[in-house]
Amino acid sequence: MVSKSHRHTAILAVIRRLLEGVGTAWAAVTFAFFALRFASGDPVASLLSQGLASPEQAEEIRISLGLNAPLWLQYLRFLANLLQGNLGRSLYTHRSVSQIILEQFPSTAALAISGLIIALIFGFTLGITAAWVKKRPSGMIAAVIAALATSIPVAFTGILSLLIVGNLQQGLISSNELFIRLLLPALVLGFASSGPIARVIHSGLSESLRSPYILAARARGIQRGFRLLRHALRPSLAPVISLIALEAAFLFSGTVVTETVFSRPGLGRLLVKSILDGDYPVTLGLVALAAILYTLSHVFADLLTLIIDPRLRRAE
Repeated sequence: MVSKSHRHTAILAVIRRLLEGVGTAWAAVTFAFFALRFASGDPVASLLSQGLASPEQAEEIRISLGLNAPLWLQYLRFLANLLQGNLGRSLYTHRSVSQIILEQFPSTAALAISGLIIALIFGFTLGITAAWVKKRPSGMIAAVIAALATSIPVAFTGILSLLIVGNLQQGLISSNELFIRLLLPALVLGFASSGPIARVIHSGLSESLRSPYILAARARGIQRGFRLLRHALRPSLAPVISLIALEAAFLFSGTVVTETVFSRPGLGRLLVKSILDGDYPVTLGLVALAAILYTLSHVFADLLTLIIDPRLRRAE
């Protein structure tokens, strides 16, 4: 049975994590708002420079977007609209920014989920192999592959994979659109994200296998197997969960390089286009979304580590 003091401590820890997450998201969104405003200057100026609006039309756009108000008032309006899910309207298409993001989100979500699943499979396999049989050739090979996955840029692996696939039969490529559009970029993303996961698992598991309780378990006759691996792996999962949350937030907030290399629609390409076009509301909406996703993923990871690792609950 869990005592009332332990239950209250766990509840307070959850509340503290949530409050920290809200504060972090607010700070990130605030920084993004002022940074983009000071960096881009007058958001409507891009329309004038491209001849897409007359001075009179530009002034009407400033008034409709509230850009003629003091900056502090614009900031308060932005926060109020953000809490209601209103991210404004695009300078070019005059469509809702929220609707534009929602249209591109499913494509990025499909790629992110596929890439994350591949990263978890590769990462855990490489990390456990490298730590469990590190003195054997298979363990050394796993460690080398994890190091390569960490160091090789995504753009290089993406272009290389396209070159390899491009040398295959054209019939195979044209008949398997799913492979080209989703599975191949997911493999590239998953391979890149598996490297850091594998190295963290390798480091944590190697340390756990040298810990006194694992040595005592071996002395009691528990051989190297699933039971020993389970007990050795669990204490090293806390940093792995935090890293997975970081990778997941990165994937869901928009994989710019991968979507550009593979010509996929998604949040990453939308962000690049909005920056190049000077579409300030769309850029700010995407940055705000990325900040919220990163914050939520880290809060979820912190709560999950509190559940998995009793030592952290006692520390709280």
